[in-house]
Amino acid sequence: MIPSFLDRDSVPHKPGVYIYKDKNKGVIYVGKAIDLYHRVASYFAKVHEVPKTNVLVAEIAGIETVVVESELEALILEANLIKKYLPKFNVRLMDDKDYLYIGITKEEFPKVITLRRQDLKKVKKYFGPFPSSTTVKTTLKRLRRVFPWCSAPSKFTMQPSRLTHKFKACFYFHLNLCPGACVGEISKEEYSKIIRRFSKFLEGKKEELVSELVGEMESLSGQQKYEEAGRIKKVIEGVNYLTQVNRTKSYLENPNFLEQENDQALIDLQKDLGLPKLPERIEGYDISNISGTDATGSMVVLTNGEIDKSQYRRFKIHISGRPNDVGMHKEMMRRRLKNDWPLPDLIIVDGGRGQVRGVWEMLQAAGVSIPIFGLAKRMEWLYPPEGEIVKLPRRSLSLKALQKLRDESHRFAITYHRKLHRATLLT
Repeated sequence: MIPSFLDRDSVPHKPGVYIYKDKNKGVIYVGKAIDLYHRVASYFAKVHEVPKTNVLVAEIAGIETVVVESELEALILEANLIKKYLPKFNVRLMDDKDYLYIGITKEEFPKVITLRRQDLKKVKKYFGPFPSSTTVKTTLKRLRRVFPWCSAPSKFTMQPSRLTHKFKACFYFHLNLCPGACVGEISKEEYSKIIRRFSKFLEGKKEELVSELVGEMESLSGQQKYEEAGRIKKVIEGVNYLTQVNRTKSYLENPNFLEQENDQALIDLQKDLGLPKLPERIEGYDISNISGTDATGSMVVLTNGEIDKSQYRRFKIHISGRPNDVGMHKEMMRRRLKNDWPLPDLIIVDGGRGQVRGVWEMLQAAGVSIPIFGLAKRMEWLYPPEGEIVKLPRRSLSLKALQKLRDESHRFAITYHRKLHRATLLT
């Protein structure tokens, strides 16, 4: 239980970073958690085996929390806050646990490596410290799919003409996790771009990075270099997939940034879509199926602009035969309306006009009037059941909120589909 001298109401059951302060309001420890309330409460629930943790708890006189929306975002923010404040208990624990860092080597074709504090002088640039080595290694695996780097020894980064004849492509090249510096498939200039983008991402400058990438993509398209523009588009999509909102710099400047941005996104949505009221509850729907087998549907919810997993629902679709997205969406909505769940202020369907009209017909039949739009991923346009297509600005808070909802509904539907599909294969 969190003691009464701390503001328990300020510690939510949400993912984020917690900052412990002493009686002089100095920062003494920074940590991250999937559920802030449970993590903070655990410090006061028992006597800890590690004596230094008991000393930390005895000095805690205040707490500040920053709510985020992804584990990766929390990881990067935690490292930046430790680097900013150098809290004494993080430093002491580093002496014992030897926290992990992410480093970029000094070679002509730099590698991305993990290292300990005593080895920091060996690298050109580093990020951290990161308290969880397991999380760091898992995160790097995900990042490498978006920012592929070379793992080959430095002796391999020779002239392409010599490399081509002397060395074979490394294992990671065949997995699309290495751009081919080991076999001369990429120039030093292009490889440096990848490393610069990777660095900017870990510095928490996601918005700046995406803005630069969009500008580069549009420039290439204007030059009719569509294949190169397509590769940049994949990087942008990868960055957004890793974390729709990596805004560490904004959090460092304003701990209430997420709440304020969510509030503004809802205001913008009401205006941009002409909604009758502020969309405090938004429901998003998606279908996942392969050849019509083990089809599943998902309903995810944003409450006041934040992902609300307690309201998620999943559906095992009963329609059989050929894949029929419209029919599956209609079935899902019909079953949803039979339940006594709170009605939303806005519905977003993954798809175009066909899917939207199908769901709208079910709402009409039930005598329910709720604004509904389809969000098509290809162009990110919004399709109402009737009338003009809505084209929101790419960088608008309105579109970002809806993309967050759509991507989460897609993830939730796929997760359930894979679970059912595995069960089918085992029977």
